[in-house]
Amino acid sequence: MITKGEPATTTTGSGLNRMSCDAAEPVTRATGTASATDKKPATYKPGFWSRDSAVGGTGYARGMPVDTALSDLARPIESDQPWPRPSCPNCQAGYIGFSSPIEDEGHDSASARNHPAFEPEWISGTFAIRGQCENPECQQAVHGTGDYRVNYSQKSSRDDEFEYQGNSYSSYYAVTHLHPPMLMMPIPKSAPDQVREGVLRASRVLFTDPGLAATALRATVERFLTSEGISATRSNGQFRNAHERIKEWRNADPNRPPVADLFFAVKWLGNAGTHEDSDLTTMEVLDGARVLDEAFHRLFTGPDIDAHAQTINAAKGPSREP
Repeated sequence: MITKGEPATTTTGSGLNRMSCDAAEPVTRATGTASATDKKPATYKPGFWSRDSAVGGTGYARGMPVDTALSDLARPIESDQPWPRPSCPNCQAGYIGFSSPIEDEGHDSASARNHPAFEPEWISGTFAIRGQCENPECQQAVHGTGDYRVNYSQKSSRDDEFEYQGNSYSSYYAVTHLHPPMLMMPIPKSAPDQVREGVLRASRVLFTDPGLAATALRATVERFLTSEGISATRSNGQFRNAHERIKEWRNADPNRPPVADLFFAVKWLGNAGTHEDSDLTTMEVLDGARVLDEAFHRLFTGPDIDAHAQTINAAKGPSREP
């Protein structure tokens, strides 16, 4: 229980908090299973991005193309609730298990505790968290930071350690940065390096600046167009806009319009992200990633699978190296 005038302390796990991004209502997170500090380690299972499980060695397992754990990380996470377990950005086979967050209350928040009208909802600060890949052959470390704020507890149980004037409170954590970044979408092995770098750039700022992440996704489309020989400049040296370049790529092949429509959608989201007053959310950027993932699936993975099927047909059975 917190009493008025209590000195500020740095707490681990379930102090009080709430995020500073989606300020509205706290959302209970019940996604994920074991954390990195659980005594009984989580069972290791290959992720849905596993290269080993990809058809024909394409390095791209279909299943769930965009990691749903990223959507869960984009929402405020209540203290003492399981953290989402995103796919490991290193091995792309294991999952990241997170330990309990470590809170650091802000100076203004700590000073306000002595105010006669103090309420727990005034408490806020920053937090740090550490995660580790549960794949024993990887064990990639991940470090995260973010903001927290205290609000009424949404948990069904009444065993909250923080209670004030008969009300239960929880900390709510909003992730603002993860390093190394979680890939917001799988990258087909046959995709050009420019595409790979574009997705990585977008992933780095997914939680920090969604508008910039959307702009980076649009740039990924433009990187792809450059790799396809669609010039980024006119003969007079002026830069061409993305819309014009997508149209040129689309018109070069009668089979391309459906994919071009997906590129246009990513372009529009990217345009919205570049505006000075952009209010794009992380969830909306992830929607754009799903659209772009579908486009690349049709362009890269589909042909790879078709080619692999042809080798099986030609061999009238498994295609094996001699």
